[in-house]
Amino acid sequence: MRARAEVSELTGDAARVVVRQRWNGADTATVAAGSLSDLHVRDEPGGVCGAFPRGFLYGRVWCDKVPVGWLGHSCREESRPHELLVCVLPNDNPQDLHERLRARARR
Repeated sequence: MRARAEVSELTGDAARVVVRQRWNGADTATVAAGSLSDLHVRDEPGGVCGAFPRGFLYGRVWCDKVPVGWLGHSCREESRPHELLVCVLPNDNPQDLHERLRARARR
């Protein structure tokens, strides 16, 4: 929980962050900056997907912090909440917010 609190200090709980399930996905959702944890830069997707064209900022958010059905995610009520891996793109967010989140990932 400390990492989540540190993100909140940097960005303010009121700050909203646009996230995607995949870096090249069309669906977006908006979540509170304070709900993001485990911010990190990834350049390998894992699984059978091809390599990313560059490193992207990723984080984790509990699925109950994302509107139901958004990001192509749906789950049964009894399985909620669980963590989702989300991508934070610079083009979707204000530059200063993205830079602060990315700086947090470097620590």
